Amino acid sequence: MANKCLTRIANLLKQSSIKGVNQQEILNQIKLAQAEKKVSNIDEINVDKISKEVSEQIKLQKKIDKRSALENEIKGRKYVEYVMKEFSDDPAEGLIAILVGSNRRVSAARDSVAGRQLASVNQLIAGFNKKLRDAKLTELFDKMDKETQRRVARTMYELNQQKTALEEQVGLKPPVTETNPDIIKLAEIMEEYSEMIRTKLNDRGANISKLWGYIVRQSHDPYLVRDAAKVLGKNLDEVEPDSKLTGKDINYNKNFTAWKNFVLDKLDQDRTFAGVDDIDEFLLFAYNSLVKNQNLKSDGAGYSFGSRPSKNFAKASKMKRVLHFKTADDWFDYNDKFGVGNLKESFFSGLQTAGRNIGIIDTLGTRPEENFQKIRTAVGRRLIQMERSTEDLSNDAKFDKYMKVVDGSIYSVENFAVAKYSAIARSVSSMAKLGGATISAAADIGLYGSEMRFQGRSFLGGMFEALSSLMNIKNTQKKKDIAEGLGFITDNTIYDLAGRYQVGDNLSKGFTKAQRFFFKVNLLSWWTNTLKEGAMLGMANYFAKQKNIQFDALNPRIKEMFSMYNIDSVKWDIIRKQAMEIADDGKEFINIGKLDQLSEAEIKQITGLKTLTERQLDIERDKFKTSVSGMLLDRTNYAVIEPDARVRGQLTQGFLAGTGMGEAIRFFGQFKAFPISIVQKVLGREISFLKGPNKDLARGITGLASIVVTSGLLGYLSMTIKDLLKGRKPRDPTSSKTVLAAFLQGGGLGIYGDVLFQETRSGGDIIGSIAGPVPLTAFDLVQAIKYGIRGEGGLAGRVAYNAVSSSIPFLNLFYIKTAFDYLIGYQIMETLSPGSLRRVENRMKKDYNQDFLFTKPSSTYKGF
Repeated sequence: MANKCLTRIANLLKQSSIKGVNQQEILNQIKLAQAEKKVSNIDEINVDKISKEVSEQIKLQKKIDKRSALENEIKGRKYVEYVMKEFSDDPAEGLIAILVGSNRRVSAARDSVAGRQLASVNQLIAGFNKKLRDAKLTELFDKMDKETQRRVARTMYELNQQKTALEEQVGLKPPVTETNPDIIKLAEIMEEYSEMIRTKLNDRGANISKLWGYIVRQSHDPYLVRDAAKVLGKNLDEVEPDSKLTGKDINYNKNFTAWKNFVLDKLDQDRTFAGVDDIDEFLLFAYNSLVKNQNLKSDGAGYSFGSRPSKNFAKASKMKRVLHFKTADDWFDYNDKFGVGNLKESFFSGLQTAGRNIGIIDTLGTRPEENFQKIRTAVGRRLIQMERSTEDLSNDAKFDKYMKVVDGSIYSVENFAVAKYSAIARSVSSMAKLGGATISAAADIGLYGSEMRFQGRSFLGGMFEALSSLMNIKNTQKKKDIAEGLGFITDNTIYDLAGRYQVGDNLSKGFTKAQRFFFKVNLLSWWTNTLKEGAMLGMANYFAKQKNIQFDALNPRIKEMFSMYNIDSVKWDIIRKQAMEIADDGKEFINIGKLDQLSEAEIKQITGLKTLTERQLDIERDKFKTSVSGMLLDRTNYAVIEPDARVRGQLTQGFLAGTGMGEAIRFFGQFKAFPISIVQKVLGREISFLKGPNKDLARGITGLASIVVTSGLLGYLSMTIKDLLKGRKPRDPTSSKTVLAAFLQGGGLGIYGDVLFQETRSGGDIIGSIAGPVPLTAFDLVQAIKYGIRGEGGLAGRVAYNAVSSSIPFLNLFYIKTAFDYLIGYQIMETLSPGSLRRVENRMKKDYNQDFLFTKPSSTYKGF
């Protein structure tokens, strides 16, 4: 009956004046209504009402498209004028600054797409965490077991059903079956927060229909999806391949089939496949996208999950299909098998995706990639009119590598197997070679001081602040709340700490958890979080101390820095009058949470616009708040060096994981993100004083000199601590090799440790290590085999032992390595290569005039 009715309706629509695309929309909505209302007879649905609603939706979408097009045009024109004004000598750098920021000391040079994305993500997480704290539900959210997570998800669904019934005024209000008040309250907070974010996206030009748990319910782990058969406990030999799937290997085919059969049983098929002609094609597209991580791309409002673009909907909606599950339990079962983690991790993953999308829309509009190309073209036209060269603008790769970072497509995967095992190799290498990373990070103290000097404070005062943060056992809860409100989110909540030292990879849940644990036990997590929190609070307190000073009377360095984030006198006046808070120790800090309460008059002051709708007021409040948070976050990542979007673009060059060049450059870039960040951010910041219209040679030279000297001294301190832990005397500070090693250590290369400065390595080997630790280990193993073939057993054993022992995760932890060496390691070395310990001691003496503190190992260990 239903199919006949639909056919009859379709024929009537064809005879009407309604356009073809609108006819399909109406039919799709009727099918959705049939699915949502759980009716089998189409006559039970008010078709006239639905047709009218769809017509209104189409009209609304046209209004949204028209409004978005106008706002995109305004954004684009402003950026063109900005580039031509502030980067007239180098427009290409201006365009890059829009995406990932620039060290140029000009207006808005650091107010980039990437900066807004980071601030938006962190503000969403901070806001959610505050709601949990206020409701005293943080512990429940952090520690709920699997069954509790299921109950929370089920309650979120039931609460959504209640609200929908109330709003539509249909039927009785469905009951909430949960009885635990804490679980109900947690579900309310999560569901309300999801709805708030959906509204934020819709305000910015999306048209996302209501979905329960919008933020949490679209998390997929590409590793698990790709290995669906194994995840489901099936033997690949027992899975029948899908005959429609071509162009993939047979195992990929079987895994798709296993995933499809599992998910089909969980889906509300009528709703999910409404308007879909070929279900297999739909699911295959979804599967391919999930395996390649394409669902995480932040591409504006046009193709967000659940969105309904008005143009070519049937084709466009394939980009990010929504999987509608029959019940919350069905969703939970799917997420348990194929999600990114538990309910908490899934929720934070959703917050990340939404925040990054909000950040890119707020800067580049609803069609970011298209809008950026329009800006680039318009700048080129202006240069042609001025009879200037446009050669720098014609190189697509120059900009694409940064666009791929900000829109997230750089995290897509081309060849899954290659990307998977390459990422695992790099992860194992990180956990095998970064055991002493925290000790190597001593140079962070000097870099911290140099950033505070850039902001107008003293170099030594900044170093003292960093040391005070490390010696401070724990900040008060009030201060922690202030820091989080400013945008500080602890690493390991949403970040991969390995990213400090390498390009970063998409890892499976198992390896992600292993890395998190590793960086906890090697103390890098504590070190980084403590310094970043200290930097955030230090800056917030320092700026609060300036609250009685007008913008023009501020320290020139602060004023210049504010300008780099597009904070002018009007904005500063509002910040200093509205956004201050006193902590429990009497110190005053900026508290940007208070910017949520800005009046309509203040928003109009900031924007310079006389007329703003409620929607625009809300957006502008958000944008102002995230711009201030973005400044603090960005400067924190200068004080405690982490690679930013610009560094990631340079290290990946736009090549995707799984491609030949993509993997080669990721292996090459492993452990180099930190030193390159120092060059790009710290040295680049100081070099900015040596050129440009507002150059200050004296400031630039003294800044560079202080960094070099301090890094060298702290590098020597770091090496000395490492040597003492190894039972060695400090190296001779007058040796040229010691001086070079100290500067390299302080400049971020200290993480190579024994990799670069291993006593048994030749100069050629050190040069070869530049290729990265994984290729170097492979090279060592090949060398060991070569020596063995030649009959040089001792040399083969020594090289093989060094290669294998330095590749065992956790063995290189600074408090384990020395104990292992003295307990068994030295015995193994001497057994495999008699005399190796004596050679190590001789080389230490020759190169660094260095001895062991106590008994020489060669006199104690003679082999087994």
